[in-house]
Amino acid sequence: MVMETHSHILAGKETYYSSFHISFLGLPSFFFLSGLLVTQSLYNSPTWKNFAWRRFLRVYPGGIFAILATALILGPCVTSYSLKDYFTSPLLYQYLESCSLIHINFRLPGVFQHSALGTDSVNASLWTISLELKLYLGLLAARMLKWPGKRWTLLILVAAGITAFFLIKKDGPGRWTLPYLTYGVQFLSGVLCYLYKDKIRIRGYWLFLIPLAFALSLWLDILLLTAYFLIPALVLFTATYGTEWCKKITPKADLSYGIYIYAFPIQQLVANYLHPATPLTLFLESAVAVLPPALLSWYAVEKRALRLKEKVL
Repeated sequence: MVMETHSHILAGKETYYSSFHISFLGLPSFFFLSGLLVTQSLYNSPTWKNFAWRRFLRVYPGGIFAILATALILGPCVTSYSLKDYFTSPLLYQYLESCSLIHINFRLPGVFQHSALGTDSVNASLWTISLELKLYLGLLAARMLKWPGKRWTLLILVAAGITAFFLIKKDGPGRWTLPYLTYGVQFLSGVLCYLYKDKIRIRGYWLFLIPLAFALSLWLDILLLTAYFLIPALVLFTATYGTEWCKKITPKADLSYGIYIYAFPIQQLVANYLHPATPLTLFLESAVAVLPPALLSWYAVEKRALRLKEKVL
C-alpha cells in the first residue's frame, strides 16, 4: 500500500495529498495491528526483558542491515561525489547513526539529489520504525508501572488524541501528518482491543457495513474522523473471517519487513534511473526489484535473528 502511494509521488505525477491513496489505510492498519499483537506479546512474555529482546530481534537486525546496505553498497554506486568525498562526508556518518532506529537521518552525500520526489531522502519509510519503537517503550513502561485505572487512562488518551488531532490541525492537507495523534492513537486503539478482547464481538454483517461506512465517509468528507473506528473494525473483521484464505496466499517467508525497509530506496532507484512512464509501471518494476533484497533480509538476517528469541527469559 505504501509502495503504491510512493509510486505516484516518485513518478512526479502528484503530491501525497492530491488524491486518496491506499496507504491511507495501510499505515494506520499496521499501527493498529501492531498495538494489538505487541500487547499480546507483552502479556505473554515471561519477563519484560524477554519482551524487549523479542522486539529487538524483530526490528533491529533487519533494520540495521538495510541501513548499512544503503550506506555502504547503494550509496557508493550512485553518488555524484567521488568515493573519497563520499566516505569522508559527515552526512554518511550521520546516516549511519540511524542504526539506533530512534533518530533517523535520511540523506547520503550526493545520493538522489535530483529525485522526482523533490527530496534526496534515501529511505523515507524508516521514520515509522522509529515511531513504532517509541510506542513499544511507552507500552512497556505503562505495563511496568503500577497504578489503578490504567484502562480508563488509556481510553481517555485515545479520546484526547482524536480530539487534539482536529483541534490542532482542523483544516488543510497536513491533517494526516501528526504521527502521535494518528498512528499513535491507532496503536493505542490496538492496545485497547487486546485488553477488551473478551468483550468484542465480530459479526458477519460487518462485511456490508464497513465498505458502506467507508463510502459514506468519503462522500461526506469525514474519513479522517471515522478512520479511527473503521480501520480497527476492518482489521478485526479481516483477521476473524479471512484467516484461512489469508494463510493460503501468504508465503512461508515473512517478506513484509524486508519489503517495507527496502521499498523506498528501490523505488528511488527505479524512478531516477529507469524513468518509468506511469506510476503503475514504477510500482510494478519496484515490486519485482524489491523481492531479492526482501528475501535476502528474511533468510540471511531476520529468520536467523529470531532463532535467538528464547535466549533471554
